[in-house]
Amino acid sequence: MHTPTSPVLAPMVHKLASRSPLGPADTAALLALPYRLATRDPGTYLVREGDRADSCIVLLSGFAYRSKMTGDGDRQILSIHLQGDLVDLQNSLLEVADHNVQALTRVELAYISQEAILDVAAAYPAVTQAFWRDTLVDASVFREWILNVGQRDARQRISHLLCELALRQEAAGICEGPRFEWPMTQEQVGDATGLTNVHVNRTLQRLREDGLISLGSKSVTITNWQDLQDAGDFNSAYLHQCFALPA
Repeated sequence: MHTPTSPVLAPMVHKLASRSPLGPADTAALLALPYRLATRDPGTYLVREGDRADSCIVLLSGFAYRSKMTGDGDRQILSIHLQGDLVDLQNSLLEVADHNVQALTRVELAYISQEAILDVAAAYPAVTQAFWRDTLVDASVFREWILNVGQRDARQRISHLLCELALRQEAAGICEGPRFEWPMTQEQVGDATGLTNVHVNRTLQRLREDGLISLGSKSVTITNWQDLQDAGDFNSAYLHQCFALPA
């Protein structure tokens, strides 16, 4: 267990501070939280539905996703998480996980005990507000994803997902400009958007043919940002963050 002040937790602090004002003492307290490092391979469960949680996970690198399963084994991906995200902050109070979190790519993690999270929140009111706001923004993203699956067509759903991942990666400092990582398989995109693999493939190819994106093996380059936003009915207000638009 690491205890000294360390830049390891800097991605988490950067994300929290991007939405909530944190003073020097607040930042120092967050960076000094004790943590345990781990690396997990793609597909590994980080959190399992029904398990009792004793720690909160900070994603230091890579991508993860939340999901729920039906009784028949069908999966709905609920959100994508990336560098700096506290992927299960709610478990510091709820204790029993009500959904799954899995590694989408190889990930580096920091495990912080529930006790340490609650202690720093109790001692620093600005940190409490930052944690609270972080969970509220998560809820805002969930609402947008429900709207995306429930009311938008296939082109809108996938365009919207592309826009969100581009802006969130830029805010986290993972990418710069129009090119960003695209770590999802077509099956995973389908589980996030309620579409079949065939429909996902057809929609991505149409967006490429229309000059909105170019596709790499694990990346996407946005070639017409405004048209992609229009195609996805995308408004970034639900992310509650000011972003620079890709060039």
